[in-house]
Amino acid sequence: MDPALTWTLAVALATLFALSAAMKFAELDQFAAALENYRLLPPILVAPAARVIPAMEAMAALGILLPAARTDASLLMAALLAIFTAAIAINLARGRTEIDCGCFGPVLKQTLSGWLLARNAILIGASIATAAPMHSRPLAFVDFVTIGCGAATLTVLYASMNYLLANAPWLRTMERLDA
Repeated sequence: MDPALTWTLAVALATLFALSAAMKFAELDQFAAALENYRLLPPILVAPAARVIPAMEAMAALGILLPAARTDASLLMAALLAIFTAAIAINLARGRTEIDCGCFGPVLKQTLSGWLLARNAILIGASIATAAPMHSRPLAFVDFVTIGCGAATLTVLYASMNYLLANAPWLRTMERLDA
């Protein structure tokens, strides 16, 4: 894979995971409540998981930016995302759509939906792609501009999609009132 594409994905993923970890650490009690609401962990494990999950996200965010750790960090990201996706899918199968996903702590509350599964599948694919071997070529100035602009664009697109997902229930209510 071209190194500019690998770096673009790595910077975007590192940004998302670092923000997610920071927002969860900022309100650990609320994140623990979101975890508990999934009803997948025994109550005694909720508080430790609420600390371990953002720590692992932060480690993955840092590791994906370090070439020597990128493969391991990419696989850690993919594994975390797969676990989160399974938790969402289990609760969707249970019919529990009105709970907060907890993805970004209390900052962006969004209910569970199939779109979260699709979003996570895309993120898993991007994480795995960053673990692929890179072609060896020197990066030029234009590559650094591409990496910066590409990562910023991917991050803004992700944030926009999450904002729309978080507000989808409210938008549906407004549509019904307008009709």
